[in-house]
Amino acid sequence: MHILFLIVALVFNAVANLLMKAGMIQAPQSGGMAAAARHYLTSWPVIIGIFMFALNVLAYTQALIKIPISIAYPIMTGTGFAIIGIAGYFLFKEHLSAIQIAGIILILMGIIMISRNHAGPDQPAARSGYESPRVSADC
Repeated sequence: MHILFLIVALVFNAVANLLMKAGMIQAPQSGGMAAAARHYLTSWPVIIGIFMFALNVLAYTQALIKIPISIAYPIMTGTGFAIIGIAGYFLFKEHLSAIQIAGIILILMGIIMISRNHAGPDQPAARSGYESPRVSADC
């Protein structure tokens, strides 16, 4: 179940980033912070992107209940980077060089290596280097 939260968080994060990019394409290039703030408050893609970031945090923190951060964070950032890079190419016509494509492939390979070495979310928390405090019923 917690891996599902991580996947949902990853999707929310990627969609939020893409919405923020889409919303900022029409942002004013001059006018300072006042113009930027006005744009943030009136651009629906930016507003929805901010909301998606909030949903991302909710799902990600639920995933962290059982998934060690040493596994969750690389999956979240690395896979997110790959999704954003590829989506940026198709949606925003951003250039991907051969080096960037190779980097995305290496990142995905690293994520596979990291996640395959993990014993699973049902293992005791002590295996991840953190042991949650125990609360005694005698207190």
